[in-house]
Amino acid sequence: MGEAVSQREHALQSAWFAQQDNAPGHIIVAALLHDIGHLLTYSESGMHPEDDGSNGYHEKVGAIFLAQHFTDEIVKPVRLHVAAKRYQVTTQKAYRESLSTASNHSFQLQGGLMDASTCYAFESSPWFTDALLLRKYDELGKQVDFKLSTQSASNSQLTLDDFYELLIEHTRIVKERNSYA
Repeated sequence: MGEAVSQREHALQSAWFAQQDNAPGHIIVAALLHDIGHLLTYSESGMHPEDDGSNGYHEKVGAIFLAQHFTDEIVKPVRLHVAAKRYQVTTQKAYRESLSTASNHSFQLQGGLMDASTCYAFESSPWFTDALLLRKYDELGKQVDFKLSTQSASNSQLTLDDFYELLIEHTRIVKERNSYA
């Protein structure tokens, strides 16, 4: 990822910020899992695609994997979180100026600025709002030396266990089972 935090720290922070913001459960899960494509690509090749200056399309890789286990309410925002970044860089000068060096580098590899028709197509997506919301938590989840608020957690270390029940609740099989009840 090129940021000063690990993929694990980034995922946990992103989900935690979504949770603190009272985001819907599916957005919290999407925030936790949005960069899984990086991990999948790394586990196959032993390197991060951006290390050799290429776009690994981690959002597509992640969405394909997640679609086996989760519904569109999680998969689609994950698939679109890079488009959300490109859209916001294109349409918001302040957002563009706020990007870290690593995020700006990946932005260039991911296609750079959107043209007007691509912006319109993204805005027309039924997943537009969720993708932008996920992007918000993606950006927040890059804090070095992150400390949890003691009011909201019993310990100061965030783990996957903190999201276990939410993950299970949002799996495709549980969602489908609950829809027949």
